[in-house]
Amino acid sequence: MPASKKKRTRRSADDRIAALQAQIAKIQTRAQQAKIKKDPALRHMSAALRSIDKALKDSDDKATRQALSDARATVTACLALSGATPGGGKGTLTPRSRREKPEPDQVLGYIAEHPGSRSEEIAAQLGTDAQSLRVVLHQLRGDGRIKAEGKARATRYAAV
Repeated sequence: MPASKKKRTRRSADDRIAALQAQIAKIQTRAQQAKIKKDPALRHMSAALRSIDKALKDSDDKATRQALSDARATVTACLALSGATPGGGKGTLTPRSRREKPEPDQVLGYIAEHPGSRSEEIAAQLGTDAQSLRVVLHQLRGDGRIKAEGKARATRYAAV
């Protein structure tokens, strides 16, 4: 018996326009990030903005927080004059940063339950990225707690 066919619906002109506008916005964001990466002044201002944001997050002193907020406003204004604007509402102008390094015991537990997993699979399941996971995997291999087979992205891990 043939499988039931799904009825296809056509998108309206408004839906197609909205999708294209979303694509245009993505392309503009990528172009802006490329511009920031190429211009050393923008890159340094972006780094300063990230440092200010970190300091704001860690500071409890009211006067220090006010001074940092004023400095952040100044750096943001300089970036705006150069045509760059903070993206993502986070105050940063760089692509996504690395996620936090996972706990070795958490990684070991996942590998024990799922032998033969690749680093990308492990990272996705643990909510981190492969680059942050790599440090933990090397540590576990050095301790002799896991073994690895294969090379590069084809490397598969298993608990010892």
